[in-house]
Amino acid sequence: MKGRDRILSILKERGSLPQTELVKISGMSKSRVSEILNELEKEGIIFRKQLVGKNLIVSLNKTKFLRLGIINAAEYPFIIPFIKKLREKGVEVEVKIYDNGLQVTKDLVLGKIDMGFSPVISQIIFSKIFDIKIIAGGAKGGAGIVGESCNIGSTVMSSMETWTLAEVRNANIIPFNSPQELVKNFETRKVPAIAIWEPYLSILESKGHKVTHVFEPNHCCTLAIRSSLEDEEKIKEIYEDAFSWFLSSKDRWISDYSNLLGEDYNIMKKASERYYFDSYLDLKEVYKNLKKMNIYIPA
Repeated sequence: MKGRDRILSILKERGSLPQTELVKISGMSKSRVSEILNELEKEGIIFRKQLVGKNLIVSLNKTKFLRLGIINAAEYPFIIPFIKKLREKGVEVEVKIYDNGLQVTKDLVLGKIDMGFSPVISQIIFSKIFDIKIIAGGAKGGAGIVGESCNIGSTVMSSMETWTLAEVRNANIIPFNSPQELVKNFETRKVPAIAIWEPYLSILESKGHKVTHVFEPNHCCTLAIRSSLEDEEKIKEIYEDAFSWFLSSKDRWISDYSNLLGEDYNIMKKASERYYFDSYLDLKEVYKNLKKMNIYIPA
């Protein structure tokens, strides 16, 4: 880990702490830590406050630091240029990877993350009660059903659950908390079919399993932020700019994103082909599609 990243990692974990303690924890020399902190302070990412004597307390500037939550999925390679664009503007980004979208939305509501990609259905429901706002789209489709049965495993309050109930006659949902649980229970034949997203769909296909249903390409996960977040319009503008950059050179970003998730590039490249990447979001259209699925949520 680079020195700068090491310092930021410690500050994210510990919060404010004395500079002398930061030197000890980092394992770097006093002069090297001071050099990195001077650089971060000039960029406005941290600030230092002098206490009694020469003691300095180092803290992150939260307006220059954002936490982004995503689901473990092939759906978000466009976050790589988004992160790069934010860093060009002096904003550091920490990415948290979750097993299910419900937890992403919960952490967004609780303030544990500042921005999150999670199922639009859960974001809409939570936004009626809590302080979050849906601001952009991301990708459509990218999911399907493996196996043949009306008893279908799915993560709860997810696009998988919503689409399964809408598109599969007499569907009975068997709830799970993560894609790993879904795959394990399917492969051990404890559940006859599962509704799952990429890259797990492509991984199961590579093992000889048949995709029996491909879901309609509706928006799966959308970008929501905490309403209290400063510069909402600026963040949206940076996101749109980054998305265009992504569309102009997909392979480059899919490669970097594969590294972030620790997934095989060839699988991720194949998986990405099942998505329609589109940052434009019309929430009226989303509500209309939900009504077609007999899901009524007040606008």
